[in-house]
Amino acid sequence: MSDHEPLDRLHLLSHAQALFPGAVIEVIQTRDEIIHIDVDGHRFTFEIGSDDDEYLFTDGKTSFSIPLMEID
Repeated sequence: MSDHEPLDRLHLLSHAQALFPGAVIEVIQTRDEIIHIDVDGHRFTFEIGSDDDEYLFTDGKTSFSIPLMEID
C-alpha cells in the first residue's frame, strides 16, 4: 500500500466492484485527502469529511454511495 491509498481501500474497492461488475476499478487518494474511484477510466470523487453516514462519490452528474467501513 502506498502512502496515498486510503486505509479502507479494499472496502471501497470491493463495493465498487460489486456496483460495477466487470469494470476496471481504481481507488486513489490524493495528498489533500480526496478519494477518487475510477470506473473504466471515469472518475468519481469523494471529499473526506463531507458525509458521516456513507461515502458519496460523484462525477458532477451521477453519483453512487458506499457504506462506511465498520470497525470492530
